[in-house]
Amino acid sequence: MRREEGGVRVTRLLGAFCVIVAVTGCVTQETYNAQVIRTNNFQRQLAEEEKRSADLTAEIARLKNQVIELEAQNRALTAQLKEAKAQVVRSLEEVGRLQDEIKQARAAAVAPLGAAAPISKARGVAPSSTEPPDRLEELKDDAASPLMKSNTGNPSPAAP
Repeated sequence: MRREEGGVRVTRLLGAFCVIVAVTGCVTQETYNAQVIRTNNFQRQLAEEEKRSADLTAEIARLKNQVIELEAQNRALTAQLKEAKAQVVRSLEEVGRLQDEIKQARAAAVAPLGAAAPISKARGVAPSSTEPPDRLEELKDDAASPLMKSNTGNPSPAAP
């Protein structure tokens, strides 16, 4: 009976071994090596993508800083442009005032009989074809234009 028990034991052990091998699975060296190569490739690709992601993050930060600098530069240049336009408006207002004075001086110099009295060259009021055209209203409109207001959100200092 002992022999029978020994045979049963061996059969049970052999069956258990087969079950263990079937459950855990045996892989060939080729399959294992292929899986190792595949895993290494995935790790390499992951490292490359992480490096690329870090590079792109740095590029985004650099571009954001550049945008901030350009916006500040744009605000400064817009302010300079508004100031220059305001200066042109003030200059044209002065030119207009001087032209009015010249017209008044010429009108006062007209003789009562309607003949124009000569205007002395010392006063420098001789008419000239080089006098600037009257663009004051056009520049005032430009200085108060919606485009200028939209750049900074502040109304033009030259606007009435």
